[in-house]
Amino acid sequence: TDIATSLDFYYIGLNTVMTGWNYFDWSSIDGYLSQSASQNRHAILRFMLDYPRKETYVPQFLIDGGLQFNNYTEHGGGESPDYYDANLQLALQQFITAFGNRYDGDPRLGFVQTGLLGFWGEWHTYPHNEWLPNSLKDSVVQWFDAAFDMTPLQTRYSYPAANAAGFGLHDDSYAYSTLSDTINWYFWPKVQAAGYTEFWKTAVMGGELRPELQGFCFSPNYPDGSDTQQDFDECTDTTHATYMLNHYAFATGYTEETGLARAIASNHRLGYQYAISSASAIAIAGDGSVVDLEISIEQQGVAPFYYPLALRVVCDGQAWQVSGVESVLPGITQVFTFSSLPSTSQCLSSVEVSLASPHTYSANPVKFAQGAGTTVSLSFGQPP
Repeated sequence: TDIATSLDFYYIGLNTVMTGWNYFDWSSIDGYLSQSASQNRHAILRFMLDYPRKETYVPQFLIDGGLQFNNYTEHGGGESPDYYDANLQLALQQFITAFGNRYDGDPRLGFVQTGLLGFWGEWHTYPHNEWLPNSLKDSVVQWFDAAFDMTPLQTRYSYPAANAAGFGLHDDSYAYSTLSDTINWYFWPKVQAAGYTEFWKTAVMGGELRPELQGFCFSPNYPDGSDTQQDFDECTDTTHATYMLNHYAFATGYTEETGLARAIASNHRLGYQYAISSASAIAIAGDGSVVDLEISIEQQGVAPFYYPLALRVVCDGQAWQVSGVESVLPGITQVFTFSSLPSTSQCLSSVEVSLASPHTYSANPVKFAQGAGTTVSLSFGQPP
């Protein structure tokens, strides 16, 4: 594909990992994470119990223990587990706790979607809303919040307990039921109603471009003005999305006729864009042997970088680093100061500036918005 990516997404059935009370086989997860890492990508994980049209992903030991199911015909049909069952709830608690203990902060992980509950792990059983109690949603939020301190978490919808815990969101019907001024159950109206529209400043927004739209969302005749054909870039600018799943882009791919150029541009519009807007060398009074460098970083994207990010300069074989770039929000310019660099022409004539994060791969670092390279070269004259 011609669409750049640094993330892989994995749906995972709980029964492939949890085979008994407090007994887990993590080999498949390690395989997925290693596979992504081998391509210098980070993984997004979502576990599930129920995927319509597929066999159940409920662990067999729970079924053997008497767990009951509700049959449904919607979405192609399936079996929804009894979410009120005490054994199922205990199993979910054990799994989330063990999952966090093993993988929180794993450098191969990008984000974790809470999943597990409802159809596709999307926290709903519509139109059978009574099947999924809010009390269990509250508990799942509590368990995830206790188990994960470093890896960012996301839920499918704005939900009070998850909002209070500072979780991010993922809209899996992106550009289909994302924005509306009149339909209150669409994704962003629910976020607005909850007063959670600023969540993206500290928590990740992502999701999936609605599958029915993926093949023609970037074509010249899209959108058609209907409620369910929404402009991708408008959705991105409104929700401040960092990533968006798009199976079609990688399984089939776009051509010039189906909007390849527009797809590439919309892909680049997601997430962060850090640019150097100005830089200067400042003389230090009373010490002509060193200077301070002031480098202004402008955030031209729609969302932050959600892991620690530092600005790094190298000159004449020496390196300096200043943290806090991840806190520069879109539309903001912040000055970062590097103290006491040699004032020699050998240093100042060739200063290499880059972005550094302990969570990125050396072969796939965070790049500046200007240019495709990983570093920007600056040259300074002797300050007065």
